[in-house]
Amino acid sequence: MHSRAGQGTLVAGWTAWGLSLVTIFLLNRHYDLPYLPAWLRAQFVALAIGPSIGTRGLCESLGGLLIAGVMVLAWWGFGDFILRVLRVSQTTAAAPPLGAFSLRCLYGAGAWSTIWFFLGVAHLYRAPIAIAALIIGIALAARSWLRDRGRLARLPSARRAPVALALLILVQTLALVAALAPPTANDTLLYHLALPKAYVAAGGMVDVPDNMASFYPLGGEMQSVWAMLLGHAWGARVAEAAATSALFAFAPLLVLTAYGWAREHGLDEHWASINALTIASIPTVYWVAANGYVDLALTAYTLLAVRAAGRWWTTHEPAWLMHLALAMGCALSIKLSAALLSLPLALLIFVRALGDQRAPEDRDARPRSPARSAIAGFLALAIGVALASPWYVRNWIRSGSPVFPFFPGLWPGEAPGWDVERARLYESLFLIYGRPGTLVDDLLAPVLVSLTAQPELPHYYDGVLGVAFLIGLPALAWALWSRRLKVELRIACLISFAMYVFWLFSSQQLRYLLPVAPALATAITASAAAAGERAGPNLCRTLRWLFVAAAAANALVIVGWFAEVAPIRVVLGGEPRTEYLSRRLDYYRYYEIINRELPPNANVWLIDMRRDTYHVERPYFADFIFEDYTLRQWLREAHDVNRLRARARAAGITHVLVRHDILLDYARSPIVNDALPHEQNLAQLRLAAAFFMEGTRLIRGDAKYWLIELPQTRDMDGVDFMPTNRSVLFGADFSGGTSGLDP
Repeated sequence: MHSRAGQGTLVAGWTAWGLSLVTIFLLNRHYDLPYLPAWLRAQFVALAIGPSIGTRGLCESLGGLLIAGVMVLAWWGFGDFILRVLRVSQTTAAAPPLGAFSLRCLYGAGAWSTIWFFLGVAHLYRAPIAIAALIIGIALAARSWLRDRGRLARLPSARRAPVALALLILVQTLALVAALAPPTANDTLLYHLALPKAYVAAGGMVDVPDNMASFYPLGGEMQSVWAMLLGHAWGARVAEAAATSALFAFAPLLVLTAYGWAREHGLDEHWASINALTIASIPTVYWVAANGYVDLALTAYTLLAVRAAGRWWTTHEPAWLMHLALAMGCALSIKLSAALLSLPLALLIFVRALGDQRAPEDRDARPRSPARSAIAGFLALAIGVALASPWYVRNWIRSGSPVFPFFPGLWPGEAPGWDVERARLYESLFLIYGRPGTLVDDLLAPVLVSLTAQPELPHYYDGVLGVAFLIGLPALAWALWSRRLKVELRIACLISFAMYVFWLFSSQQLRYLLPVAPALATAITASAAAAGERAGPNLCRTLRWLFVAAAAANALVIVGWFAEVAPIRVVLGGEPRTEYLSRRLDYYRYYEIINRELPPNANVWLIDMRRDTYHVERPYFADFIFEDYTLRQWLREAHDVNRLRARARAAGITHVLVRHDILLDYARSPIVNDALPHEQNLAQLRLAAAFFMEGTRLIRGDAKYWLIELPQTRDMDGVDFMPTNRSVLFGADFSGGTSGLDP
């Protein structure tokens, strides 16, 4: 026990450290908090003017939420069934009820994803099958509840951590409301929802032209397929809300798993709640949960794998290897990046096997065979790979590489709409995130990613983490040095550190770092609790309030992001879906014209439109990621505008929707190649402008976008030109280094 003076010094020093970090973090919020008052004022005015509530829209939102909630129960029922069939359900007996519930849900969700994969391959995406699967899951859930209802009734009390619980409920509620709104995030419109929508429309997993994301493992997106099938009977909006709500469900399941794991390690309800809040209040966690991304599912399965590895290390019970296999299989079904987790796990298994050469502490116990331990551990990893292998085998069959479109130099693959140049560009795209990778940058990365990270700015990690991890870092260092951290949590730290190093040398996007967060947060929370217990109640209270202060600062950022989007009225039905999308996506009104006014056989070429194919209901052509790649290729190969236009018509393209403000701006245009002479670049830009403007019919245009109808082409040498509406076309000036667009 420290002296009273020593305790006071320690409390003062830690208070200064924590509050300084929170202050610096808030001062670095240049792109959100300064606008928070204006965003909140606009939100309140919109709610006051109204209408704020609409019966139909509210029922659609609630219908989607209800479908997702029932799906979670089906996950729980199937997960419990799997654990009992594998005879490993006893391993969860000591887990808190909420933790046991969440891990069963996560295992069940992974198993249902695999089932929906095979149903998709068999082209059995039908509403009756979705309903039958739901009934089976609910029946299994009812059986589980009847068996364990006494234990499930013993839920934790919230009286010991009311502030932490209030903040936790706030950030999760905001994420849920935002998730219920119509989707607007880039990757969601590119594939998280766009691919499930295409699969449901086709009745199975089909090739989606030129969308390389269809070659990814899509275990998380399978939940959207199921939700859409269940919701389509009540309308497209219900199906959409059900899909985004189902993906949101991984957020509370992750938080409950982290809470339960902290309780397993002896943390009281107050510290366990702070641990859950530390994860839930990360602004990027909110953003992922609110926008239909799958990173939180990967994070949850990573936590289950780390938990299983640590328990196997300490108990050597084979049942934990089955948990490890299940978690790895589910994680690999979500994203290929989960393979990075297998590397530290393999090293852990190898070291554990070497340790088994020593005599057991129990004299009556049989000596463990190092070879047997190694074989069992690596077999668990192999089973995990096998569980996820259907995704990679299908990819292998379709492209010639199980990891396509990644690692073209290691294992090249082929697919229509993709080539070596695009593969190289795709690899280089991931490297624009974060710092350049010098030794100083790598050493400062924990500080920079906590204090200076900003959303949608690649150089600043494209996200926000917050300072809670930095606040607890001294406690973690002390606990590791003094060996006051449990072995399982030390293992979690080692695995987290290895994954962090992998992140440093890969794409430094903050959401790719999220799988490290739960295990590290639990180790930090346990270290802080141990430090507070050793130093006295004053330090314990100080540390708790510092973590809450860090979470409150994060919550301010989350409130700002939520207020900027302002999804409340559309979720309650007061704001029509089309108005919300037009407010959030400045190009959406063009999609409305495409869907309503163009003939059904129109084929629209989307150029620099984020490849938002989710909102378009007509046939389309669009490059993946590099949205003007085909145009640039054709410009280099074409001799004149007639041949360029004839080539587009030969590809079946009838209309073009293009973002021209950047494309035709010499200073910013991707058409301009610095390796080419200035005159050649000007010629390429003039040819592109002629393609859009000469002889075409402008259906709708402004200073940013054009929706154009191409003229009918007789042959490669002649074109039937349609009259051009010169009064509404914009002219481009290519005479100098920059260009202007004047009406």
